[in-house]
Amino acid sequence: MKNENIIKVPLFGTVWKKVAYLFFPLPILLIAVLVTADLVSKGEIKIQGELVADLCYASWAIGLIILINTKEKEEDEMINTIRLQSFQTGFYWLMWGLGAIILIHLIGNFGVQMISGPPITAALVMFLLSAYIYLAFRYQLWKVSKP
Repeated sequence: MKNENIIKVPLFGTVWKKVAYLFFPLPILLIAVLVTADLVSKGEIKIQGELVADLCYASWAIGLIILINTKEKEEDEMINTIRLQSFQTGFYWLMWGLGAIILIHLIGNFGVQMISGPPITAALVMFLLSAYIYLAFRYQLWKVSKP
């Protein structure tokens, strides 16, 4: 089973962390360039709130996924176990996070106009999942490193 290339995911080198950090300001810079290039005011490109949100979520998810899959300074069996546990923890938190967003949407649809949530899109789900996994991974590494 270990020899199957399709399930073996190589980790990125530590240089990739710099690439990952570029994805966090990328959507803001892209929107600023589009507005500055006057493409938006000419009607060639329509920037709506949902497009901006999806662009941010997707870009941030890519950055976090790269950070999750980047090697640590000392990659050992314990780090590998922590990484796997982080994925399990991330999916657990995603279940509750999506449940909360769905509940907010249901409450908002039953007459409480003050309450609404972000539209549930694939980009939002990927961002939430990658954020939960990354936070779980960093938290576990922090707990292990504490004396």
